[in-house]
Amino acid sequence: MLLSILFLFLSVYIMRRCSSSFDIAANYLTRSFGEGVKGPTINAVASSLPELLISSLFLFYFKDVVGFSAGYGTIIGSSAFNIALIPVISFAYLFYKRGRSTVFEINKHIVKQDSLFLIGSILILSLGFFFGVNFYLALFLILFYFIYIYYVIKTRVSKKEDDESLFFKNFIENHNLELKDKIIIAESDTLVSALLKFKLFRIFFKGEVNNFSSILVVFISVFIIGTSCYLLVLATENISDILGINLFFGAFIIAAIASSIPDTIFSIQDANNDKFNDSFSNAYGSNIFDICIGIGLPVLVYTSIYGPINMDMPIERSGWIGDHIFGGNLFLWSLLTLCIFTILVSLVYYKRKLNLKSSVLIFILYLLFILTLLIF
Repeated sequence: MLLSILFLFLSVYIMRRCSSSFDIAANYLTRSFGEGVKGPTINAVASSLPELLISSLFLFYFKDVVGFSAGYGTIIGSSAFNIALIPVISFAYLFYKRGRSTVFEINKHIVKQDSLFLIGSILILSLGFFFGVNFYLALFLILFYFIYIYYVIKTRVSKKEDDESLFFKNFIENHNLELKDKIIIAESDTLVSALLKFKLFRIFFKGEVNNFSSILVVFISVFIIGTSCYLLVLATENISDILGINLFFGAFIIAAIASSIPDTIFSIQDANNDKFNDSFSNAYGSNIFDICIGIGLPVLVYTSIYGPINMDMPIERSGWIGDHIFGGNLFLWSLLTLCIFTILVSLVYYKRKLNLKSSVLIFILYLLFILTLLIF
C-alpha cells in the first residue's frame, strides 16, 4: 500500500514539474493564436495524454469489459473534475492572490461552443450502449474531435497577428524569463536542480527558447508526462485491490483526479496570466479529447484486433438505485449523470460570472455528481 501511494505521488510530481516547461513552449509556439485556442488544443492534448494511456493500458491488459470499465471510469471522473473543479481552483487561486473582488471573466461564446461540443461527444459515446462498443463508434468519436479542433481554429485564431514586441514583453514577464543578446532564456537553474525539477529547456537547450527548442520540449514533456501514468495505473490497481473496491471506482477516484493535475496546473497558469478563456477552455477541451480520443483511439485499435467489446458483463455497484433503474447498468447511469452535470455546470458558467458564490454552487454540484454514482 505504501509503495502504491509512493508511485501515485511520484507520477503526480513528474506531471507537475514537466508542465512548467511545456507551458513555456506552448505559449511560445501559439503566440499568433487568438485567445481561447491554446487551451482546448495543444494544452488539452498534452495534459490529457495520461487519460489516453491509462485507458489503453487497462483495456489491453484485461482485454475485456473490466479493462474498458477502468479506463472509462478514469475518463468519466476526470471529465467531471475538469469542468467543475479546474475553473473553480483557478478562481480560488486568484481569489487568494488578488482579493475578494476577483471575478473570473469568460467569453460566453466560448462557453457555448465548448459546452455544445462536450455534450455532443457524450451523446455520441452513449450510442455505444445501444449499438455496441465497436470500430465504428470509435471512428465516429475520433472524427468528431477533429471537427471540434477545426471549428476552434477557424473561429478563434486571430485574423490579425499580434505585435511581436508586445508578445515578447508579456511572455517574458509572465514566465519570469530573461532576455540576453535577443535570446530568450528560461529555467536558469543549475543542471542538477534542473534534472530534479524536470526543467527541460535548461537540460537540453541551455535554457534557450525558440521554435526548434519549443517543439522538442513539447514532444519530450508529452512523453515524460505520458510515461509517468504507468506508475499511476500500477498504483490505482493495487490500491483498489487492497481496499476491496471495484476497479471502476478506483480509477474514477484515484486515477481520474491524479491524471487531471496537468490540466489544473495549465489552467492556473493561464488564469494567473489573465488568460481566462484559455484557462476555462483547457478544461472543456481536455474533456472532449478524453472522451473522443481517450476512449475512441484505444477502442479503435482494440476492436480492429479483437472485435467489439462485450458489454453484457455486469460491473459491481456500491449502491441500491441500480436495482430499479437501467437494469443496474453503471456505464449508462454514469454517462447520463455526466451529461446532466455538464449541462448544469455549463449553464452556471454561461449565465453567471465565476465568482465566490458560483464557485461554491459548482462545487456542490460536483459533490452531488459523485453521490449519484455511489448510491447507484
